Amino acid sequence: MPYTYRIFDSIDDVDLVSWERVRSESAASIFTDPRFIAAAEAGMTQSCRFWYVVVYDNSRPAACACLIGMTIDLATLADPRLAWVIRNAPGMLSRFRKLKVLMCGLPGSPGEKCLALTPTNMSAQVLSLLDAALCDLAARSAMDVIAFKEFGKDDLEWMSPLLSRGYRCIPSLPMNLFRPSFPDFSHYCAALKTRYRQQINRSTRKLTNTGVELAVLTNPQDILRAYTPEVHALYYQMAAKADLNLEILPIKFFQELTSRLVDEIELITYSKDSRIIAFGWCLHAGATYSMLYAGIDYQLNDELDLYFNLMYAGLDRALRKGVSRIEVGQAAGVFKARLGCYSEPLYVFAKGLGPLMSRIIHYGAGLLIAQVPAHRPSDVFKSSVDIVRSGAKPVDHGSLVS
Repeated sequence: MPYTYRIFDSIDDVDLVSWERVRSESAASIFTDPRFIAAAEAGMTQSCRFWYVVVYDNSRPAACACLIGMTIDLATLADPRLAWVIRNAPGMLSRFRKLKVLMCGLPGSPGEKCLALTPTNMSAQVLSLLDAALCDLAARSAMDVIAFKEFGKDDLEWMSPLLSRGYRCIPSLPMNLFRPSFPDFSHYCAALKTRYRQQINRSTRKLTNTGVELAVLTNPQDILRAYTPEVHALYYQMAAKADLNLEILPIKFFQELTSRLVDEIELITYSKDSRIIAFGWCLHAGATYSMLYAGIDYQLNDELDLYFNLMYAGLDRALRKGVSRIEVGQAAGVFKARLGCYSEPLYVFAKGLGPLMSRIIHYGAGLLIAQVPAHRPSDVFKSSVDIVRSGAKPVDHGSLVS
């Protein structure tokens, strides 16, 4: 019997037994967890339409995928040269600025795919069926583009059948990662070469005797009380400076995330005079710690190095958790490389619908997403001999908390 599929209009209607079976057998990330998806669906209904697909091999679940329909402003996503043309295009050409996209993935650009296949069903047949399902749904919803995001290098081989179905593989922003080789941030600093440690010290000293307080909120009620519209406005400040802006997340998304991921979500905050001036949303799921979204009061950033100190606090928290993978986001690659972070490339598979749009996507794929180069990690650490001789004595950063 051939593969079959079902499409659901809400995560509440999904065949959750089958969905969770696929997640378990494929070791899928928390970003396919129905709780995370439900938070996205509840928080993003004004700007996104959600669907869910479960593929079956006979009666056995073989794959699951989260789909969103949204309008993308290509001028905020494309290569600067193409973005300039789009912004200044007259008449009919301006129609291509706002594209309706059916996307296999989640809003918020978490840097993780939202497609899971069981190991025995990673085949061209399943991808062919998914493509047919998405094409049918896109036609009924008057979409311009279909896209699958965000896939790592190890996914390219099993995703390659999409290339024969008209998709182009487009590099996206790489994910930056920090190696969890130390018990906390102080031990990490002790292992650094002098000049790199001095750079961190300069930033942390800016918080000395300023009245700035660091806190890690884990209780959902505490987080919801603290995360007011005024605090959320700091996220808008940071989003405005992002390399790419696919979508802006409303406060309701974060409220839903807090309520649904009770044991995993954390909010790291810096406060001054009882006012939050910087924050970072973090997610601890299993052996992975993800630093997701942040907000900064940029009027105080130069004075207090808020972004740098927020990153240091997040790394300290992640290291103390003892996880095996620390994700530090897709932006600020130069700064993160100076911390010793490395990057993993991510890719989007996309194709246009209809004769004109299919040609635009096929021939213009390289310009559709602005390319931000990956940066090699800096040589920040002492030699192992130096570390052993020095004992890697922890550096006291009193502003960092567990």
